[in-house]
Amino acid sequence: MKSWVSVLNESSKSSYPRILTGRALFIIYGIVLLTVFTFSSVATADKVMDVGAVMPDNQTNSVQQDVDLVFANPSPFEYKVTLPNLSNRERREIDTPATHGPQKFGIHRNVPYLHLGDLRNKLFWKKEGDGVVAYVRIRSPRAKSIRFSTRLKLPSDAVVSFYRRDLSGQSDVIHSFTAPKKGFDEELYWSPQASGDWIGMEIRLPRSNMTQAVELELLTIAHRFKALNLIVPNALECTNHEDVQCAIDDGVISENSARTTLRLTFESGGSSYTCSGTLMNVSGDGEGVYIPYIITAAHCISTVDEASSVIAWWNYQAASCSGSATSSDFALTFGGADLLVTVESFDQSLIRLHGDPPDGASFSGWWVTDVSTKTTVLGSHHPDGGHKKFFSGTTQSNVNVNVCDEDDNCILLLDAIEVIMDDGTSEGGSSGAGLRIFNQEANDSLFVGVLSASDKECENSSVFFGEFRHFYDYIVTWFDPEPPPPVSVDDHGDTTETATEIELVSTTEGEIDDADDVDYFEVVVDRRGTIEVYTSGTLDTTGQLTSEELGVDISDDDSGESTNFSLTADVEPGVYYIRVAGYSDSTGDYTLHVEFEEKDDHGDTRYTATTVSSSARAWQFSTVGYLEIPTDIDVFEITLWYNATITIYTEGDTDTSGLLTDYSGFDLFENDDTDEDNSNFTFFGGVEAGTYYLFVDGSVSEKSEYKLIIDVSQD
Repeated sequence: MKSWVSVLNESSKSSYPRILTGRALFIIYGIVLLTVFTFSSVATADKVMDVGAVMPDNQTNSVQQDVDLVFANPSPFEYKVTLPNLSNRERREIDTPATHGPQKFGIHRNVPYLHLGDLRNKLFWKKEGDGVVAYVRIRSPRAKSIRFSTRLKLPSDAVVSFYRRDLSGQSDVIHSFTAPKKGFDEELYWSPQASGDWIGMEIRLPRSNMTQAVELELLTIAHRFKALNLIVPNALECTNHEDVQCAIDDGVISENSARTTLRLTFESGGSSYTCSGTLMNVSGDGEGVYIPYIITAAHCISTVDEASSVIAWWNYQAASCSGSATSSDFALTFGGADLLVTVESFDQSLIRLHGDPPDGASFSGWWVTDVSTKTTVLGSHHPDGGHKKFFSGTTQSNVNVNVCDEDDNCILLLDAIEVIMDDGTSEGGSSGAGLRIFNQEANDSLFVGVLSASDKECENSSVFFGEFRHFYDYIVTWFDPEPPPPVSVDDHGDTTETATEIELVSTTEGEIDDADDVDYFEVVVDRRGTIEVYTSGTLDTTGQLTSEELGVDISDDDSGESTNFSLTADVEPGVYYIRVAGYSDSTGDYTLHVEFEEKDDHGDTRYTATTVSSSARAWQFSTVGYLEIPTDIDVFEITLWYNATITIYTEGDTDTSGLLTDYSGFDLFENDDTDEDNSNFTFFGGVEAGTYYLFVDGSVSEKSEYKLIIDVSQD
C-alpha cells in the first residue's frame, strides 16, 4: 500500500487523495520547494525522438491458440473452492462511496481455511493418455468477475488452461500457457479474469509420474463488484467526455496515436484497480522487434507485485462515434509484467508485459523535449475504466504540485505540466494516460508526459502531467541502449548452468571449436533403467556422466567406436549432465547419442501402476514381480465391476508387505506377515465396485522375486 496517491480522481490504492486547490497555492509551494530541488536532463538539449510503429499482423510470439479442455464437462473432477457470502464488513467496504472518487472495482477475499496450503495431493488426478489432468474451480458468490493469485510450480511442458462458462453453458478456455523446459516456478502468479462468480483451472501433465513436481497454493481471491467490460450509460461523473472514435473521425487525433493508449487493471493492497497507460515504441531494439514497454503513473503501479498482476486491455473503445458496442479489435493480454523503473517525484513507471500485444498494435512515438507554454496538447484515456475517450487542451506554465492524502501525507510532483482542458476532462482511471503534442518531422502526435493530477472540475479543468523528459534519464538503458558486445557463437553451453536440454532418447549434433571448448547437456531420467551415452564421428572425444544429487560420476575415453567415448550406467530418476570434450587439443564435429532401457517390471506410483481388471463375476490374477532395490515399490491398479470379496497375497522367499487403498487414497487393508512362519503378506475382505490401488514392497537381496495372487469372488 502506498502512503499517497497522486490525484483526486484516479485509481488510488490506499487512502483517498486530495490535491491542494487554487493556482496561488500551487505557486507558493513551487517557490518554496524549488530552493531545495533542481532538475537536470541530459537528453533535453538533444530533443531525442522516436516515431511510432505499427506491428504487422501475425508477428506475436504468444498468440492464444484455440484450446479445448481435456474433459468438455470437468465438473465431476473439479476440486471446488467456494467462498462464503460477503460479510457485513466486506459489503461496507464495497458500498461505502469514496470521498474523492478513486477508481476501485474489486476487493480481495481470504482463501477458506480448509483450502490453505499445497493442494497437489487434494486434486483428483485423472488419466489422460500417457499423462494426467486435474481441475480446480474457485467461486466467490455474486462477483461480477473473478481472478485469483497462487504460488504455482509446474514441471516441464505442463499445460495450464483457465476456463469459464460461455453463453451456451459450455466450458470456454480464457487463457492457456505451457511451462517451459526448465519448468514454471512463481511465488506470486495471477490468473486471468473470468466474467461471473467462478473461474476454473485445468492442469495437464504430459506424464503421469509428474504430479509430485506440482505445487499449487491459493493466496487470495479477487472479487470484482463492477462488471468492467459492461458499458453503463451515463456512468461517468462528467458529461463532457468525447469518444475517441469521434475524434478519429474528425481527424483531430490519428487512429494509430489513439490505439497506443490502453487500459491497465491490477491488484494492490487488498483491492482491484484500473488506470491508463501507453505502449511505447523503441526502434533501438532492432528492426521487426516489438517489445511491449508501457509507461503509466507511478501512483498506479510502483511495486513488483502490482506489476505482476497487470492485465492489458487493448482497443477497449467504442466501435463507432457515440456508439455503445465495443470495437471488434478489443483484446486482453494476461500474464502480468515486470517493473523496470518507477520514479515517484515525476509520477511515472516503466513496465514490460510478459505477454505480447495483439496483432496490429500501435507503438507510440515519443519526444524528449521541454514542452512550451501555450502549446496545444491532446491524448486519450479510460475515465472510470470505461471506453477510451479523447481530451485536448493548452499548456500553462510548469509548476510543482503538492499532493496530499486525507492524513496530510504529501509528496511533491516536480515540474509538472499544467494543462487547461478545452475538450474532455479526467476521472478515475484516467491516471497514467499519455500527453501528446504534434511533431512535424513525425507528422503525428508524440508522447511527452503522463497524466498525474487534477482539480476534479469537469469544465475547463486543470490537469497535471509528469514531464517525460525528466523520466527519460532513468529509462535510457531501455530506450537508447548501447550496442551489445559481440557474442561468441557456441553451439552448446560450457557449464551445467548453460547446458543444452536433450531428450532421454535422442541424437544431437555438436562441435568442439577449440582446445578450451567443452559441451554440456542436461537429460532428465524419469524412471529406473539403464542409460547408454556415446558419440560417433571422427573426433577423438572424452565423456562424463554426472548427477550431483544422486552421487553419479562416470567418465570414459575410447570405449566406443574408433576414438569415441561410450559409457553405460544403471540410473535412478533424476537430472543428469553429460560432458563432451575433445581429447587433448582435438577439435571438430561429433554426434551425441543417448539411449535408455527401462528396467522396472511394475511402476512405482499409482499413475504408472500395472492395470488389473476383469468383467467376470469371479476371477483370479497372478503375476511374478521383482523388487529391484530397497526403495522399489510395485503398484497395481485393480478395477472391480461388482461388489466382491477380494483375497490378495504373495508367495515366495521374499519378505513382502502389502497395502490396499481406495481411489481417494484411504487405507483399506494392510499386512506385513501372514503369520510368524510366513513372511508373505495376506489380506482379504469385502469391497464395493470401483478402482483400488495395491502397493507391494519388501526386503531386497540381489533381485527379490515374489508371486502375487489376487482372487476375486462376487458377494
